[in-house]
Amino acid sequence: MTTRTVAALGSVMLAVGVMVRLRHASIGGAYLLAASIIGWWYSRACLKHLCYMRDFERTRAFVGDSIRLKVSIENRKPLPVIALRCEDEVPDKNSLGSLPVVSHYKPARAILQNDVYIGCFQRVEREFKFDCMSRGVFQFGPVSLRATDPMGMEEARVTLDTVDTLVVYPRLLALVGLDLPPRNPSGGTPDRGWTNPDPLEIIGIRPYFPGTPLNQVAWKATAKTSSLKAKMTLPSFQSQVIVALNLNTSEHVWDGIDKERLECAVCICASVCNELLCREIPFGFASNCPGKNARQHLFVAPGLSNQHLRAILDYLARVFMPWGQFGETLCEIAEKTPASTEILAIMPYPSLEDWVQLKRLQSHGYTTSVIVLKASPDHGEFYRSIPVYRPVNPVDWRSGEVIDFERLGPERASVFV
Repeated sequence: MTTRTVAALGSVMLAVGVMVRLRHASIGGAYLLAASIIGWWYSRACLKHLCYMRDFERTRAFVGDSIRLKVSIENRKPLPVIALRCEDEVPDKNSLGSLPVVSHYKPARAILQNDVYIGCFQRVEREFKFDCMSRGVFQFGPVSLRATDPMGMEEARVTLDTVDTLVVYPRLLALVGLDLPPRNPSGGTPDRGWTNPDPLEIIGIRPYFPGTPLNQVAWKATAKTSSLKAKMTLPSFQSQVIVALNLNTSEHVWDGIDKERLECAVCICASVCNELLCREIPFGFASNCPGKNARQHLFVAPGLSNQHLRAILDYLARVFMPWGQFGETLCEIAEKTPASTEILAIMPYPSLEDWVQLKRLQSHGYTTSVIVLKASPDHGEFYRSIPVYRPVNPVDWRSGEVIDFERLGPERASVFV
């Protein structure tokens, strides 16, 4: 029974009681009318000056991590809220497991419910823990607040546009059996002579080693971190690596996206970039998905820092489908990088056109190597000139620790699923 029904009933009783001079009917009708008015006012007044906040343990995580979420509902007025239901729109269990949610009419979304009582100027906190089941950029919110008056007659609802974002990166695994460029042969202290790096080519910051010239000390970074840091420059004898990711997972576009292959390729790409950073090798990233300019493929210039790796991981958290041909991506790499660049292509399902383009880049002086998930005997002729690697076992992108690679030759170009 709503407040309108109660108000109509109370008005009729009050009018009839006055007309026939029935005192009890008049008093009862007045009570019902007053209760309906108070209930209508309370259900709306109690939703004012409410604050709904989410506090993540951290806003960036990796696949397989567990995150704590603290939800706070604060009442900033002297009127208590007796019955409040909070319906927070969150990702579903396929993205974030172990979260007590109910289904939602939107795809890939769910509802996190909280029923609370909040007194005057009080705050209620609830803590949840969930597992990051897949990579992506996940949005929490908006939240719908529903309040009921003490008699349960009137319910009011308000939606708060409080939105928070959680970024889940692909898992970083150790790499075994993959030949990467060697570490800087000059070590921590640069040798003097013709092997000196160009001081204008600064690509990052590294710890200070005794013997490093004073003009190579990064004074700003030293002041920020309270420890000596040195500039990391690009020597003339050291090549840079572009990690090129092909998002095509099938022969034809209309075949759709193979999620398992795509996640394996993205996990390998992130692990390769992390390994290059650990080896202090400048690395960039390219893929056949839209970049900052919608007319060009994604390209990140080479760099060497934790911030550079974080920027690439941000892109890897967002890629889900191809935008163009991978051959066009390789052509853009050739336009933007010198011939001394090494190109490491990660291709879940390589096509003949991709192999031909890699062979053409190799003839122009580029060093190329390939990681495949599915190899075809028809492409065995390219394995003689291009180093090709394949995971020995299926990549466990959810909870794995190590990826073992084997190099393929023309005689070992078998299909791997």
